[in-house]
Amino acid sequence: MRYFLIFTFFISIASSCKHVNVYEKQVDLPQHEWKRNQNAVIRFEITDSSSHQLYLVVRHTQKFPFNKLLVRLLIQDTAKRTVGSMHINAPLTHSNGSWNGIPMDDIYYSRIKVNPPVFLRPGSYRFVLQQAMKEQTIPYILNVGIALNQ
Repeated sequence: MRYFLIFTFFISIASSCKHVNVYEKQVDLPQHEWKRNQNAVIRFEITDSSSHQLYLVVRHTQKFPFNKLLVRLLIQDTAKRTVGSMHINAPLTHSNGSWNGIPMDDIYYSRIKVNPPVFLRPGSYRFVLQQAMKEQTIPYILNVGIALNQ
C-alpha cells in the first residue's frame, strides 16, 4: 500500500506539470547605439491561438545614462498590417538607483514584463521595436528583443 501511495503521488506530480515554451529573440544594435529611426524587427511563428505574455529584453552596459527605456511596439502580420500597438515604459533601475537586470561584468540583462498579454492567432508575426526616448541616439545599449510565452 505504501508503494502504491508513493507511485500515485509521483504520477500526479508528473501529470500536473505544464510545459511552457518561452521564445526569445534579440537584435544587435550597431556601435551599441539605438537611433530613433532604427527599428528592431523580430519575427516569430505563432503555432496556437491563445494569449501570449510578452517581455521586452534589453542588454545595456553600466554606462547607460537612463533609468528607464521608452519603446513603441508594433505587432504586424505577414502583410505588414499592424494588429497591435503599445508604448512600453521599461524601468531599468530599482528605486535605490541600482540596475535591476542580471549583471554579467559591466553588462546588464533585463527582461521586462509587458502588460497586458496579447492574443495571437497562428501565423507569422513581426514585432517592431522603436526607440521612443527624447534623444535621437541612445548610447551604451547592446541589444533589444522580445521574449514570449507560447
